[in-house]
Amino acid sequence: NSNNVPSSQLHSVNGITVHESIANSFAALLAAARADGIVLSGGGYRSAASQIALSRAHCGSSQYAIYEMSASQCRPPTARPGHSMHERGLAVDFTEGGRTLRRDSPGYQWMVNNAGKYGFINLRSEPWHWSTNGR
Repeated sequence: NSNNVPSSQLHSVNGITVHESIANSFAALLAAARADGIVLSGGGYRSAASQIALSRAHCGSSQYAIYEMSASQCRPPTARPGHSMHERGLAVDFTEGGRTLRRDSPGYQWMVNNAGKYGFINLRSEPWHWSTNGR
């Protein structure tokens, strides 16, 4: 699949796989958060096959549900395969203490105040989802 990033361009940072172009800034973000007492983890890169499986689970099993439904129609919201920044290794779904980041969590507040310095922008509808372009 042409959407798949070559594995040579993917790097693991504290167990989270991201594209090499953001690996250093992502590592710096995690270190800065940790220095402030915020321990973040989560999921980064996702293969096209993984994105399809998520769409099937969150949106429905029909071709329409998987490939055409808008992200907001899925529960939780899920990008269409080929349209997720995760598939490019340029997005991370953050967790703190094993729980998905929520607006009332210390990790979210830390991200709001600091993530921009490291090139990460929040997708407003999903407090846990941060990427290089906010999508």
